Amino acid sequence: MDCGINSVKDIAELISYMVTSVSLIGIWLTYFFSKKQIHFAAMEKCIDDYRDFIKEGKDDDRKSSQYIDLVNEEFFYMASNYLPIKVSIEWIDGMIDYLPFYDKQGKFIAGKKLKSFGKEHVVKKLLNDYPRVLKAIKIKAPIDFNKIHLEVFDEKKVEARRQERNKLIEQIILNLKKSNRLNRYCLKRKIAAK
Repeated sequence: MDCGINSVKDIAELISYMVTSVSLIGIWLTYFFSKKQIHFAAMEKCIDDYRDFIKEGKDDDRKSSQYIDLVNEEFFYMASNYLPIKVSIEWIDGMIDYLPFYDKQGKFIAGKKLKSFGKEHVVKKLLNDYPRVLKAIKIKAPIDFNKIHLEVFDEKKVEARRQERNKLIEQIILNLKKSNRLNRYCLKRKIAAK
């Protein structure tokens, strides 16, 4: 019976195959863990920047500019897949109350938490330097912004608000990333599961 190992050469080949396999597994693990480190570093930086933004109390054009700069960076990380999709969904949900938007008809929808995001001319001036943010806030689907900004305690209204916010989150992510139907389906499921 022949087991396939007849000489020292066969043993050397077998050892080289095993070393190659272990090396490939090591390379894959290194890639996986370095990707996790990049995700963590990007999240940590954005969280620190957001905390600094919140600490500064006054609401002025400089603060709005600082916020747009932060959002632009976060959108870059989202578009480049440096952030897990669950984190992206949560962060966008928080941004909705700050950011201004342009609805499907191109109508300006003021942001609710920063005064200067209530003025379209200020927003246009700010967004000249941030085409990624402008692209993300131009919404192509019908969204009821009145429902999005509801502060309610009635369960039916809360659910209607959540559904509209989920649609808006999906639109923002789709504006940031190239996607196909399968990606859209998976995205909808992840947003709904949050």
